[in-house]
Amino acid sequence: MITIAEADEVLRHLPNEFDSHDFIEKYLTVFERDYVNMLINNIDSTTIFRTVNATIGRFLSNNQETLNIRKITRTDSQNVRGNVTDNQYWRKYHER
Repeated sequence: MITIAEADEVLRHLPNEFDSHDFIEKYLTVFERDYVNMLINNIDSTTIFRTVNATIGRFLSNNQETLNIRKITRTDSQNVRGNVTDNQYWRKYHER
C-alpha cells in the first residue's frame, strides 16, 4: 500500500498541475518494487492494473489535505498500459 511518505516523494517530482496517470507513472518509476507488490497482492483481480491504479487514485483523494493537493477537473490521458482513459487532474496548493 502506498504511504504518505512515498506520495510526498512522488509529488516532489511532479509539476504543480498533474493527473493521476502522471502520479502513477512516477510512482512506478520511483517505487517500482512497491508497485509490483501491489499488483501481486491483487493477482486474483480480473483487472489488476485498474484495481491498483484506482487504489492509488483513492489514496490521493482521501489524503488531499495531508498531501496539499486539490482536485481540479477530470481529464483523459494515457495510462501505464498505453490506453487513454479518464482520470483526475490535480493541483498542488503549496509549493513542494
